[in-house]
Formats: sequence, structure tokens, C-alpha cells
Amino acid sequence: MTFKNLLTILILLLFASPILAAEKINKFDYINMPWWKNYNDEILLGHLQTLYNNNHDLKIAEYNTKQAEENIRLIGSNQLPQVGFDGSLSRVLSGPQTEFGSVIIPEYSQNELFLPLRASYEIDIWGQNYLNRKSAKKQKEIVSEQERATYIYLTSSFCANYYNLIKADETEKILSEIISLQTQIVKMTEKKYNAGLASINELLSEKQILVKFEQDLNKIKEDRKVINSELVTLLALKSDKEIEHSNFDSISCPNTPDSLAMTIIKYRPDLISSEKYAQKAGLDVRVAKRDFLPKFFLYGNLGFNAYRWNRMFANETFLSNIGIAPSWDIFTGGAKLARFRINKYEYKKAAEKYKKTVLTSIQEVNDALVETKTAKANLIKSQEDLELEKEKHALSEKQFNIGDSSKLYELKSQVSLLLVKQRNVTYTINNVISTISLYNAVGGVDYTNVENL
Repeated sequence: MTFKNLLTILILLLFASPILAAEKINKFDYINMPWWKNYNDEILLGHLQTLYNNNHDLKIAEYNTKQAEENIRLIGSNQLPQVGFDGSLSRVLSGPQTEFGSVIIPEYSQNELFLPLRASYEIDIWGQNYLNRKSAKKQKEIVSEQERATYIYLTSSFCANYYNLIKADETEKILSEIISLQTQIVKMTEKKYNAGLASINELLSEKQILVKFEQDLNKIKEDRKVINSELVTLLALKSDKEIEHSNFDSISCPNTPDSLAMTIIKYRPDLISSEKYAQKAGLDVRVAKRDFLPKFFLYGNLGFNAYRWNRMFANETFLSNIGIAPSWDIFTGGAKLARFRINKYEYKKAAEKYKKTVLTSIQEVNDALVETKTAKANLIKSQEDLELEKEKHALSEKQFNIGDSSKLYELKSQVSLLLVKQRNVTYTINNVISTISLYNAVGGVDYTNVENL
């Protein structure tokens, strides 16, 4: 066989197997998800862009996905030929004499120059390497879903805190106004008490109410700082600046459906991950089964073997060989059987985990749906209560203007109206956050437009 023919065989050996590159990822389109546009808040969208660009947990999740991609390439390399160079330069020293039958070779020494290319390829007769690569693909899909889950969780947490910050800001304004009114009420009650028109209990009660409002204001200021700090951390900002946010009056949120088909849980990343893991565990069991079978390796060497540098590439120094080497582990102390059983039990665990995840997903969606219904109902009643309180205050103002009631009574009416308004702020934000919770529960999809998913 000529050198040219052997070189042709080596090239065919290298390229006859399919090139197994990792599949190109269809990256989850985080930024263009239309869901957050339903809140009609450009400031919020800007923060989410910063969150995606800066958040460390998101970057870690992204790197985990990239590692899983590289693992596919790593495992896929077993389906490709392996080529290496195993050269050697040595000095051969013989004994006093060497006998080969009647031929006697006297003592000698010489150089040996060996420059071969080595090629080997495992013939994947049983498809074990192919199944290993499929298992790695499933692992990559699992990690990708975990990355998506991280995004859903972080954006949901950020948006919930964002609206809580708006609530804290609006509540602080209302409480400041209430305290101003209550301070006037205390002063007027003191005048009544000094004039003998009010009891000491009445005066002390009004002072206690003022202290309670001041405590509430201190608490809301503390909460506001904590929420702002959490938002800064999520955005990975280096300065503890005040997070910009929209006004309370501009808040809007999507309408929530009265019911949802439970098939919507199929979009949840935890459910998808558990399904993919069960599939991966099944592949691992099949791989473990094939580990009991023999392996076959196609190997070859192509190079030169000479005793002098000036004759390194002469025709008589050329060498080559090619062959098939079977390999079969007859006894491994039970290691292969144990590995097979481990993978089999892992598959059973994965199946149970998938069933549990289905039930948990249904429960969480139902709970979130009930929460949204309750929040919406409470908001409607709160708005009704606010309208009634406004009517009562209007009557109080009329009575004061015509001299039918005192200024003190009118101030207390203003405080009552502001307290109802404060509760309305809470119910409004709770309603918004409930829609975010439902978004999180259904797996980060637009549940208001399920038919187009």
C-alpha cells in the first residue's frame, strides 16, 4: 500500500464521521417579552433592561447554560476520531552481543527516531456515545429552563418591590398629611380642654392617635429604605441612590381572567425541567445498559521510523498500520451493575418528582388565581368605600360652611377620608402585585392572551 493510499484512508477516518457540534441555542427572548408592557410604565421597562444587563444571578444562570452547551461538545467529541502525535527520540544500547539463532550481532548503539501520527475512533455500534450526547442535550435544556426560571423570579421580585416602593411613597405622603391634620386636631382639643369643653381623656386619646400616626410614618420610611435597597441590589448598582418610579396615579395593570385552563402549567420552567430530567434519566439508564457490551476501536498509525536524521523521510522509513481492537470488561467487581441500578432508581425518582411538580404547579396556579380574584374584589370594595367617604366629607364641609359643625369635626372628617384613601392605595398595589404573582405561577407567559401562545 502506497503512502498516498494510506494518507487517503487517514483523511477518510478523520472526516467520515458526522461533525457533531452543539445545537445553536434559540435564546429565550427575555427583553422583548410583551408581558411587562401591559403595565404601561416606561420607567419600569427601563429598570428591567438594567436588571437584565447587570444582575449577577442572571449572569450566573447564563454562564451555566453556556457551560451546558460546551458539555454537549465535550461528550460529542467521543463520536469523533481522535488524532495525536506520539513521537519519540531515543538512544538504543545493546548488550555485549545479541544472538538470533545462528546470527550473532555484536555490541552496538544507535539513535531511533519515531515520528508517527496516531488515530483512533470508537465504533459506536450500540449507540452508547450517541445516547450520552442526547443526555447532555437534555441537561442543557434543563439548565436553559433554570435560566428562564431565574429571569421570571427576579423580574417578578423586582416589579413587586417596585410597586411596593410606589405604595410606600404614596403612603408616606398621605401619612404626612394626616399627621399635619391630627396635630391641628390635638391643638384644638387642648384649647377645648383649657376652656373646660373637653375632658382629659378626649385630649389624651387625640394625642395617642397622633403618636400612632407618627409611628406608622417612621415604619413606612424604614420600609421605603429597605425596599429601595433591595431594588438597588437587584439592579447591581454601586450607589445607594433613590430608585426612580412612576406616580401612584399613573398605575395600571392587566385584567385577570376569572379562570384558566390547567394546561397553562406546561409553560412553567420547573415542570419543563422535571420532564426533561425524567427523559435524561431514562437515557442514562439506556447508556448504563450498553456499558455491559463490548466496545470496538478503529485505530491506525501513519509516520516514519528512522535511525538517522538525514534518512528520516526516505521511502524505507515509512510505516503504517490500521486495525480494529475489541475491548470488553469481563469482571469489574459489580461496578457496572451498581451503576445501572443507580441510574434506574434515579429515573424512578425523576418520574415521581415530575408527578409532584404537576400537582404543585396546579396548586400554585389556583392559589395565585384566587389571590387575584380576592385582590380585585377588595379593590372594588375599597373604591366604593372611598367614594362613600368622599360623600361624607363633602357633607361635613357643607355643614362647616353653613356653621352647622365645628372646624374640629371637619378636620376629623379629612383624616377619615385620608385613612380610607390610604387603604385604597394598599388594595390598589395588592391588586397589581397579584397579577405579577399569577404571571410567576403560570411560568412567565401572558395569561391574558393564552389562545395565542
